Amino acid sequence: MATDIDLDALPPDVLVVQNGRITAIGELVIAKVAEDLAAVCRQADDPLAAVEALREIVPEQLRAIVNQRADSPPSPVRAVLSGLVGSECLERRPGRDPLTGYRFDGQPDTDDTFADRLLCTRQHGHSGDHRDSLYRSWQGTETSA
Repeated sequence: MATDIDLDALPPDVLVVQNGRITAIGELVIAKVAEDLAAVCRQADDPLAAVEALREIVPEQLRAIVNQRADSPPSPVRAVLSGLVGSECLERRPGRDPLTGYRFDGQPDTDDTFADRLLCTRQHGHSGDHRDSLYRSWQGTETSA
């Protein structure tokens, strides 16, 4: 599959998904992005570390794109990303980096604390405490602006 396309040259209204299915151009866009990411990993000093970093970076970036609020109706790309990410809260426990889940105190996780990295899986707009995929709850915290 040829992926010699300029992603920046695509008009913003190009349909990547239509009627719940990925379009032909959508497949090209996905293939191009995957090819670019693979090339970056191959060129890294430590390709395995690069792949591990992407496992955390890509979902975070997808969430950031989906969470962007626009005055216009959502684009088809945003619609598909929303479907991929879902409508989960995705907050982390206090004392954890919101992007990576690592401890703020710099200490390594043990077998007992590793699961504390998990994100809240409750739906957006929930009231009360957060809950991870293991059904463990924690108290919500207020964030100051």
